Parts: sequence; structure tokens; C-alpha cells
Amino acid sequence: MKLFGTLFLSMFVLASCQKQDFFYSDGRGERFSNLSDQVLFINIWADWCPPCIKEFPYFNQINEKQDVSVIGYHFDQFDSLSDSEVNKLIDKFGVTFPNLSDDPRDIWGIDLPENVPTTYIIKNNKVIETITTPLTLEDLENKLASYSTFD
Repeated sequence: MKLFGTLFLSMFVLASCQKQDFFYSDGRGERFSNLSDQVLFINIWADWCPPCIKEFPYFNQINEKQDVSVIGYHFDQFDSLSDSEVNKLIDKFGVTFPNLSDDPRDIWGIDLPENVPTTYIIKNNKVIETITTPLTLEDLENKLASYSTFD
């Protein structure tokens, strides 16, 4: 009986230590399988970009809906920020959605944009649209509605 308990405990520990597919700036990890049924908005932003800052409340709001996740990534062609610096900016701008620590090029094989803001829409771990203009809440809601049933 003791062998069974030890075996069960070992299996539980191994199952809970699954490899994460990517990490957020707050240190949390994420698996693709946790997001597979959702529409993902990957928001590429910079702290010096007024349209990016204007979009934050809209992304915060859409992130509260079911079947959608917003993930941000601070991008500056000339200045790579540490996670703690990104987290300070997230706090400063009132961003409530998680931001990537890992480079999205390594996660989804996307090219980083030449300009910000840029938003990638991902469903079932595939990029289905790239938007290189600022978005409003109405734009995000319309995109969510059109891609919620997309497979």
C-alpha cells in the first residue's frame, strides 16, 4: 500500500510540473492548451507611443470577456526592457492584462512590427490577422465576434 501512495504522489508532482510554453513579465507561465479555445489579442506596444497608451483601456475591457485573452508585449527597436521595468510601465498605465516576458517571435513565429501599435489575432495557436492601426473597443468587440466561431 505504501508503494501505491508513493507512486501516486510521484505522478501528481510530475503532472503539476508540466513545462510552460511561455512566460509573462510577472513570472507566471502559460500553456497553449489553456488558451486553445480563446481568441487571443497580442498587443505590441511601446511606452512612448500615444496610440498604444490610448488603447490600453479598450484591451483591459475586452480582456474581461469570456473566450478572449489579451497578452501584451513591450517592444522598442532600440531598447530592451527588463521584466521589472515593463511591470512598472504596466502599473503606470493601468494595464490589467498580462505582458509577455518571452519574445512573441519565439512563441508564434511572428515578425515584430515596424511600428506600434500592432495587434495580432490568434486562434488555435495560429495568427489569423495582423492589424497595424490603433483599435477602439468597438473594433475589438467586432473582431472578437467575427473570430469567436472561427476554427
